[in-house]
Amino acid sequence: MFTSVPLVTNVAESEQLSWDMAKQIIQSQHTLAIYGITAVVAVAAGLMLASWIWNVFLRRHELQRAIESLKSEITTKVEEDFTKLTEGINDKVEKMKEEVKKSIAKRKIEFDADTARLFAFASAHRGLWGTAASWWATAIVNFAKVEDESMLRAAVNALDESLKECKELGDKDRKIVKKCLSSIPAILTEEKEQIEDKLKKLPEETKEH
Repeated sequence: MFTSVPLVTNVAESEQLSWDMAKQIIQSQHTLAIYGITAVVAVAAGLMLASWIWNVFLRRHELQRAIESLKSEITTKVEEDFTKLTEGINDKVEKMKEEVKKSIAKRKIEFDADTARLFAFASAHRGLWGTAASWWATAIVNFAKVEDESMLRAAVNALDESLKECKELGDKDRKIVKKCLSSIPAILTEEKEQIEDKLKKLPEETKEH
């Protein structure tokens, strides 16, 4: 009877010990599982964060590249437009310069023609018909250059009248009159022939008074 009591006690203590060990094992496994899940979640979160950071970096880099490309395109376009504008302005300035030069040259020729016409009138008024013819010849050349048909016709008729009144013509005046004949247009062919005929009738070596 007394010998069986220690065995029962040992069995009870053994069962209690086994249960405690099982609880510890279960708790350890539960703790490990929690740690494992936490680690997995942490790794997953880290990967997600890294992926997000990488995407942000890539987008920022792409955005920066897009901005730089846009700036480059805008700069190139502005430079091209500025170059075209500058070239256009330069072309217009050059054209204006040429027009001004032509206008000034034309004004000068017109001035010379009017001056010759005034001297021709003055010479004719004094009866210096040879000198008047020379000045009318000079006026004809200049009026032809500026294509003033009405004044050219008037000068040709005046030259013809001066030669008609002229009794003698110096060599210098004769050369000037002959030179102007090429400036008389075809429409005034009849007047031109009359002038040539009068020149032939004047003595070659006469001196101008």
